[in-house]
Amino acid sequence: MEPDAKKSALDDLSHTISSVVASDYRSYVVTEDADYHKKVEQLITIKSELPILGAKYRYDKSSGMMIASLESDTALPLYLSKLNDLKNESNTLQKTITTAKTSEEKYALYELMLSLANVYQKHEIVALMLGYKRDEPLTLSQSDIQSKMIALSQNITTIELASKIVAANFKEKNIFVYPPTTNGSNEITPFANVFKDSLGASVNQASTPVSSQYSLIGNYEVSPDGIFLTYNLFDTSNNNIQSSSIFLKKEAYANLRATPNNLTFDQEIEHGKEKLSSSLKVDLSIKDFGSRNLLLKNKQEIQVIAKSNHQAYVYMIGHVLHDKEKFSYLVELQDGGNDERFVYTLGASDVNRPIMLPLHFEVSEPFGYESLQLFASTVYPVELPICKMKEGYCVISGEPKEVVIKTRGLKAKKQEEQKAEATLSFTTVGK
Repeated sequence: MEPDAKKSALDDLSHTISSVVASDYRSYVVTEDADYHKKVEQLITIKSELPILGAKYRYDKSSGMMIASLESDTALPLYLSKLNDLKNESNTLQKTITTAKTSEEKYALYELMLSLANVYQKHEIVALMLGYKRDEPLTLSQSDIQSKMIALSQNITTIELASKIVAANFKEKNIFVYPPTTNGSNEITPFANVFKDSLGASVNQASTPVSSQYSLIGNYEVSPDGIFLTYNLFDTSNNNIQSSSIFLKKEAYANLRATPNNLTFDQEIEHGKEKLSSSLKVDLSIKDFGSRNLLLKNKQEIQVIAKSNHQAYVYMIGHVLHDKEKFSYLVELQDGGNDERFVYTLGASDVNRPIMLPLHFEVSEPFGYESLQLFASTVYPVELPICKMKEGYCVISGEPKEVVIKTRGLKAKKQEEQKAEATLSFTTVGK
C-alpha cells in the first residue's frame, strides 16, 4: 500500500510543480534569452511530466494521504548532478557522431541526443524552481538536432510507413498511446487522431492509461515542408525509457488538418492563470483517462473528477469550440433551483482526494474541440456569470475567449477569499 501512496504523492507533486511553472514561468524566465523562453513554454504546453528527485514524504492525518515535497537544500544538488551527467552524455554522443560512417548511424545518434535534450530540459525546469541559476546550455539545442535529423531523414510519404518506423523503437508490452499534440495547444487535430490509431496498431497497446505499464507521448511541429514528430516512452515512474523521431513530408498528410484551430483560446486559458495567486489549488480529470491529450470517441461514457487541497465551492464553465459553432455555458453540477444547481461543495472530508463530480456524459454529435473550466473559491456564495437557457445549455453571452477573460475578472467578495481554477480540454470524434 505504501508504494502506491508514495507514487500518488509524487504524481501530485509533479502536477503541482507543472501548475506553478505554467502560471509563474514568466517571472523567472525574464532574465533568460528569448530562445529559452520559447523552450519553457513548449514544455508546459505539451504537459510533460516533470521528474522528481529527493522527495520527502509526510502523512497528512486530516486527509489520510501521503504528501510529497521538495526542499531546495537537499533536492537541488541531485538535480545539478543529473544535469551534469546528461550534459556529459550529450557531449560524448556529439563526438561519436563525427566518427559515424553512415546516415543511419548518425540519425540514431541524433535521436539519442534529442531524447537527452528533452530529459535535460525537464530536470532544468525543476532545478530553476528550486533556485538554480542557469549556466551553459547543451552544445546543440533541440531545434539544432531536429534540423540535422531532417537532413538525414528518409523519404516518408505515408502515415502508415511513418508509424511503423516510430513503433520499431518500442518493443515493450501494455503501452497506452496518446495522440500527439502541437506546441501551445491541447487540441487533437485530424492528423494526430489518424497517427495515434496507426501507431497504436503497431505496438502492444493498453486500453486506458490506468491499466498500462508504459505511456507513449507525442509532440510535433509543423513547417512549410512537413512535420517533425517525436514520441517518448515513459514508465509508471515517469522515466523516459526510449524516444523515436521522424520527419513526414506534406504529402503524407495531404488530406488531414495538422494545425490546431483554437490556438489563441488555449493560450488565453493557460497564460491567464498567472494572474491567480492563491494557496488554493484544484485539479480536473476524467476517470481512467486523466487530463492529458484527451481524445474521446462516439458513445464513450465520461466521468469527471475534481481534486482540491482545501475546502472549496466550485462551479464549471463549458466551452464548445467546434468549427461551425462556438459558445460557453454554465454546467449543472447537481439538482436544485437558481444558482444552487451550478455550485458544488468540496468539504473537509474531500480535501486532497479525487472526488467524482455528479457530471456524467456520453460523447455524441456534434464532434470537435471542447474545454471544461473549473473555478474554485473558499467563500460562499460564489459569484456566477449570467447565463440564459438555450437548447439545453445555460449559455453565457460572448465568444469563449471573451467569457474566459470576463469570468476571471469577477471580483472577490471578501478579502480572505482564495480563488483557483483548473482546465480540462478534449477533442471528440465519431470513430
